[in-house]
Amino acid sequence: MEGIMERNTEIRKHLPLKDSDGNVNEYQFIFFKVRYNHFRDTSTAIDLEVRDREEFAECECVLCLPDSYSDDGDETPFVLSFHGSGGRVCEELNLVGGIKYCPDCVKAGYAVLDVCGSEPHGITMGCPEHLFAAYKAYRYAIKHFNLSHDVLLSGASMGGHTAINFANTFPGIVRAIGIFYPGLNLDRVSVNGHECAGIWDRSKTKREDVPSLRDRIVEIYRFPTNEWYELNTVGFNPYRARSFINSDGERVVIPPCPIKIWQGTADKSVDPVMAEEFVNSVRRSGSYIEFHLLDGIGHKPSPIMKKEQVMWFNRFI
Repeated sequence: MEGIMERNTEIRKHLPLKDSDGNVNEYQFIFFKVRYNHFRDTSTAIDLEVRDREEFAECECVLCLPDSYSDDGDETPFVLSFHGSGGRVCEELNLVGGIKYCPDCVKAGYAVLDVCGSEPHGITMGCPEHLFAAYKAYRYAIKHFNLSHDVLLSGASMGGHTAINFANTFPGIVRAIGIFYPGLNLDRVSVNGHECAGIWDRSKTKREDVPSLRDRIVEIYRFPTNEWYELNTVGFNPYRARSFINSDGERVVIPPCPIKIWQGTADKSVDPVMAEEFVNSVRRSGSYIEFHLLDGIGHKPSPIMKKEQVMWFNRFI
């Protein structure tokens, strides 16, 4: 354990953040790095040997502190906000990942953290390595800053998928989830006769030299022989994790905490029907979930989403 959690070099900057009303304020951003175990046992070996490994990798992280933060006194409420597949964390370029989804939370007094993930380009698809890196960053943050040990989870698109996976993996530290237009399933799903692929099953992309999202999942989740291998997604596919099929043949999902989802009807990247089906699958379990479907909103966070997210999180602090 020596050296894993010790305080490392931190780069502090004051950067602008625009809230839902269009106001721009500067806050303190702290960039740092954590080490995490890059190895993942894909459960395919039968050799009579120790097959777990410690292959440490380094992950860039960023923490935004509100104006109300203090090293003494009450702990500052804490949000983990995961970026989508087009985002990343990079100090050199002042890229702050999922923090951009939570400007109203920072304004309201929340600290917000994101990590780049297991790949330098940030496209991690909610994979295990991303979650382990995020957990290491969470541990680092609560050790070195006066932050709540219970966290709230935010994210948009693929970041919403990552948020649910994080809650399923570390349920003991998560109070609630509030996510925008999340990717919710790794598979094509038929919902009331509507074939719903969400963002996952596109076989082609606009550019021939760019791999499809499904190909990226195969790579990032480390599928054997680069072919789809269902066991590698167990626990990391929100629509199937913590779930069962009831006597009516319907999917039932049991989340580890309360969830609220915001989804636009004009979203061309994440199928709104998938969000509605996920909400229904949670309600079938008797668990608590809220859903705000916004007419005409596409694949972007709207001011309404950002304002309501603060109100949702305020219930749990």
